[in-house]
Amino acid sequence: MQSSMPPADFPDAQEMVEYLHESAEHFRASMSRELHGALGGLLVSVVMDVAFVEQRLKMDDGLRERLHRVRRCLAEAIDLKRKMVESLRPSMLDNFGLFPALKWQVKHRCSTLDLPYSEIYPDIEPNFTTAASIALFRIVQESLDVVLRQDSVTRTHIAVAVDPVNLRIAISHNGRTSSAIPQDTLAIYSIAHRVQALGGRMTVTSAAGEGATYSAEVPLARLIEGPREIS
Repeated sequence: MQSSMPPADFPDAQEMVEYLHESAEHFRASMSRELHGALGGLLVSVVMDVAFVEQRLKMDDGLRERLHRVRRCLAEAIDLKRKMVESLRPSMLDNFGLFPALKWQVKHRCSTLDLPYSEIYPDIEPNFTTAASIALFRIVQESLDVVLRQDSVTRTHIAVAVDPVNLRIAISHNGRTSSAIPQDTLAIYSIAHRVQALGGRMTVTSAAGEGATYSAEVPLARLIEGPREIS
């Protein structure tokens, strides 16, 4: 069974969703910069001060153990800050491009759940605009969220293809989809609106409730500034 997702019923509905998505991305980017800069600087300063105290203060075993515990907690806080920054705005997206960021995201999510996966990407990454890059990343990220919530998923496959006219994304899984939860329905509509904002079309294909494929096709001209080769 295949369905197209979803038509915009009202002229301003798509504009409203685009505005909400753009506002959310601006907020995420702002929070990411704040966490990376201000909070990161504070944590590094505390680590340096603890090291200074350890080097100059005469300590018994109890105090030394307390300071070691402080250092462990600080290390965990720094790691948590890094994870929060990456979840808000993946640094790989800006530093290395969309396809490497997608590979990292898929590997991280699937490895955490010990879920087998396969993936296909073009050898050449188009020179996506910044807005298109984050939009495409969110389309894959949110589609993967839906996949990982399905019952009895034991494998997933991600395929990205580019031709002279279109970019195509397909994310499939082999889990049960007969009892979709409201969270998934809202997520799929959100993804579809992201695709529509790029001038594309999303479809959901399933076979008797066993397995599904979430596909997006977007005109390449809406996404790029010019081709570039990636390593």
